[in-house]
Amino acid sequence: MEDDRPERTNRVETTRARRALLVETAITCFVDQGIARTGMRDIAKKAGVSVGNLYNHFPGRDDLIAEIAKIDAAGLSEVVAQIAECTDPQEAIDRFVKTYFAYCADPVSAVLTVEITSEALRNPAIEDLFSGNRAMLVETLAAAIAAQGQTKTPADVSAGLVLDTIEGFALRVGLTGKKPRKGETEALMSFVRHALTAEED
Repeated sequence: MEDDRPERTNRVETTRARRALLVETAITCFVDQGIARTGMRDIAKKAGVSVGNLYNHFPGRDDLIAEIAKIDAAGLSEVVAQIAECTDPQEAIDRFVKTYFAYCADPVSAVLTVEITSEALRNPAIEDLFSGNRAMLVETLAAAIAAQGQTKTPADVSAGLVLDTIEGFALRVGLTGKKPRKGETEALMSFVRHALTAEED
């Protein structure tokens, strides 16, 4: 009996590579022309595959967005892992701000965030896909803020506000199409440190 394992392995790798290509192409289309104006035919044409082939991998546009949410979660898990390595709470907060700002301020990430946020406002299912990612970030940052013990505001509330600050600034920077400058990162870190200092009675 012949061993068909190599053939199965090749088939799995080919499928994985094809799915990755389709997701990358969808991201390009979403960034270039917007999610609302991108149809499955647009993605298939850009990827150089038939519409039927695209539907075999992803039954609809929301399924592609769900895959993007998984990729986003994996990227954010790397941010979280870097913070977990820190034993000093202030270092953890600084590293979080620096790393997450760079992640969000990437021009492609910035445009995609705007597109997905707009889509989520109209489609609660899309919002649900990404809500877990934010919860993971809030939990990670809140732990470092609580360990620092310099604010009377509940740590999870402070973490949420810091996230909003990072994301807002990162979007403004990222939508210019330029990478963030060192001075911008340092200014943001200084602002967050100041915001988290102890509140006077």
